[in-house]
Amino acid sequence: VTTNSFSRTLSTTDNNDPQLQQQQAEATTTNNSDHQQQQQQAETSNVTHELGGCGSSSESDLVHELSIEVSYEDTYDTLIFLGVSFIFGEIAYHCGIPPLVGQIIAGFLLGPPLANYVPFPEAMVLLGDLGLILLLVEAGVELDVALVKEAGIRPLLIAFTGSVIPFAIGLGITLAQGDQSVKSAIAAGACFSPTSLGVAANALSGGKALNTPVGQLIVASAVIDDMIGLIILSMLEVLILDNPPLVSYFIPIISAIGWLVLLGVAALTVVPHIVEKVILPRFRPESRPYVAFALLWLLVLAYLPMMYYTKASYLTGAFLAGLSFSQVEGVHHTFVSEAGPVMEWLLRIFFSASIGFQVPIKMFGNKSVIAWGFAFYVAVLGKLPIGLLAPKYDNNTRPKNYPFNPYTRDVIITSVAMTCRGEFNFIIAAFGIGNTLLDPELYSSIIWAVLLACITSPIILTLVLRHYNRSAERYLEKQQLDSSIVG
Repeated sequence: VTTNSFSRTLSTTDNNDPQLQQQQAEATTTNNSDHQQQQQQAETSNVTHELGGCGSSSESDLVHELSIEVSYEDTYDTLIFLGVSFIFGEIAYHCGIPPLVGQIIAGFLLGPPLANYVPFPEAMVLLGDLGLILLLVEAGVELDVALVKEAGIRPLLIAFTGSVIPFAIGLGITLAQGDQSVKSAIAAGACFSPTSLGVAANALSGGKALNTPVGQLIVASAVIDDMIGLIILSMLEVLILDNPPLVSYFIPIISAIGWLVLLGVAALTVVPHIVEKVILPRFRPESRPYVAFALLWLLVLAYLPMMYYTKASYLTGAFLAGLSFSQVEGVHHTFVSEAGPVMEWLLRIFFSASIGFQVPIKMFGNKSVIAWGFAFYVAVLGKLPIGLLAPKYDNNTRPKNYPFNPYTRDVIITSVAMTCRGEFNFIIAAFGIGNTLLDPELYSSIIWAVLLACITSPIILTLVLRHYNRSAERYLEKQQLDSSIVG
């Protein structure tokens, strides 16, 4: 205001007077200096105010970061979900059904498909997937290398045949609907290729057959089967691209097979030698199992990203890391004692959340969905003939009066176990609908068939194992009784 008034005053005077011009220049300079000083003071005041505000905001943000809380309701609802999952699993077990069936039922009843009662469903699925990783690590650690070598190429033949037949049946059934594309048919067929190692291993473990020769054959076949399914899943990622280069289809295959051969050989030769001969001798004997256990987890953390970023499945890395320590003394016992209880709960969450949450229960009221679901179940049954590829382990050494033929038992167990469906089938189906390869009705039909297999196959396998175990127990009791009478 001062500068403007002074300027207006000067404008009324004689502009040709040098003295006045000099005074005008000096006054303007003085007022500009005063104005700049006032502006600097205002800016300083504003900066100070802003800094104070920022300081307050930073302090508030820090308090917020240090006090991460969840509500009482979310905590209580989570406890209810875990409790119901546990109770349903126990009820299923005492009814002669695998616990995972009850856990899946608890998942789709309380989860997003129906009641939507469970808070943070993504976090539950994350915890369940951690359980799946632990399960594959355990499968690698427990793999009996000697028994697999004895089986020879049979696990590969069982896995390959067991992947191709269901894939072809699923693809044909989808095309038979008449309104589905070839890409959708490929995605649908891929949903039925993998055998669920988790479902089969749980049933085999409950029937005390996991560590038998046929149990290890099934584990090895299921692992290879899952790898084939994961390779197919990687190839499906290429299908959603527009005009991908031809080489894109082969990268997942080359990567998965390459890592499997390279790290598989290292797991059976190089890694056990380095761990047992070079690293563990540097520690006290009582500490060696825990050192080996720590090295196992370091290898898991190294293999997972290695597989993922080279377009292979990171789950393959979990299995190969476990396989690397399958011949190291004390690792299996340490794994069971340290990670076993945690894995048990994570697997409950896996079956109830990772699987149960993906069951579109509301779509099952559609008769067309159910009809095509039963049709797709034929793709599941397509694995039954591959049990004939089971080897004859001890058929020649059985006593003459033994109650059953061990080879027949192994054929039946292998056939039924390879029809088990679960985690990878749901993962592939979820990928298909998430990337518009599957429409909702086709997805629901596939889930119905997979869920039916997920429930019926382990039940049938449990009953078969129970029958043969009881027959063997009665035979041994009779033999002991006869020996005591003779004695």
